[in-house]
Amino acid sequence: MNDIFQISAVAIIAFASPIISERIGAPAVIVEIMAGFILAYFLADLIRSEWFHFFSSIGLIFLMFLSGLEIDFSLLFKKIRQYWKVPLYVFLSLILSFVFVKVFNMATIYGVFLANVSLGIVMPVMREMNLVSTDFGQKILFATFLTDLITISLLSGLAIGYRVSGSYLELLLPVALVPLFVFAYHLGRYLIWHFPDFMARFFDDPMELGVRGSFAIMILFSGLAFILGSEAILGAFLAGSLVSLTFRGAGKLEESLMGIGYGIFIPFFFIKTGADMYFSISELTLTMPLVLLLAGFAVKILPSAVFVRDIGVRASLAFGTIQSSKLGLTLAGAEIARELGIITSGEAAGIALWTILSAFIFPVMFRKVVRD
Repeated sequence: MNDIFQISAVAIIAFASPIISERIGAPAVIVEIMAGFILAYFLADLIRSEWFHFFSSIGLIFLMFLSGLEIDFSLLFKKIRQYWKVPLYVFLSLILSFVFVKVFNMATIYGVFLANVSLGIVMPVMREMNLVSTDFGQKILFATFLTDLITISLLSGLAIGYRVSGSYLELLLPVALVPLFVFAYHLGRYLIWHFPDFMARFFDDPMELGVRGSFAIMILFSGLAFILGSEAILGAFLAGSLVSLTFRGAGKLEESLMGIGYGIFIPFFFIKTGADMYFSISELTLTMPLVLLLAGFAVKILPSAVFVRDIGVRASLAFGTIQSSKLGLTLAGAEIARELGIITSGEAAGIALWTILSAFIFPVMFRKVVRD
């Protein structure tokens, strides 16, 4: 009965967080993190239970799967020549991020955190302001997709580097995921071409064949990644990318997977993140989140100067501002870094606070700059 009560508490938070977030104008994720912080004070046993950690791990894997699914590869392929300054912007942002962590003698993984941007923040803001179909909005989304693709790859590579003990075999095994990904992609395209009626059921089927198949692909690639010595999140991201590439716009399937992920599993991960903040509160200092907030803003604003001649100073500032927003991937990376011993629990809590502040501040600044 105690387990049922605890699961009910999480279910209520997952249900109420979008409602509360609409009232206060903050992402539902932030509400879930703060709820986890409060929950840890009243129900510490819940947060430390094995089943909660299991669901939190599934939530993290699902989050990375949806991160891959959300990347619009068709946009990347179509706009790479037209928007050649966007890859330049992303490259400069990455360089500045790693220069900063080198100068201040921080762990290399902080460079990934600083360079990252949250699609979960950018996309809703673009839709709210009717910018998705505009040239300006397309550049922002292109930069976001490209940055996510690069930073997730870097995060996975760094995690593999910290895991291996020096053996070349250990280092090469995770690379086997690449040919497996290519094989799965061509197999999927073959099935779509030769069995179109069956594959159409992935999108419109009363038995939700698409959801079941996507979930199986996610678990399969996550398991293979773990077996090969990589991070499960890399496998999950590749699985999401595979579904996105194979079906080239998942539409209804993507909506169903988003509903399951953000409605059921992912809240466990964000609630756990808030709880970890509570347990590490004694190690938390305000200096670190503020420094990261300013640094994260600087490494995104300075490279935006490449757009000044095309879109003007104000729009360039807006571009860099929205690119400074952090959320899911930054929190996921911090969790992985903490588990690997790259950062301490106090640092992970500081990164979570930085993420919350950036998710609040930069979208508001972007709206003000664009509207004024």
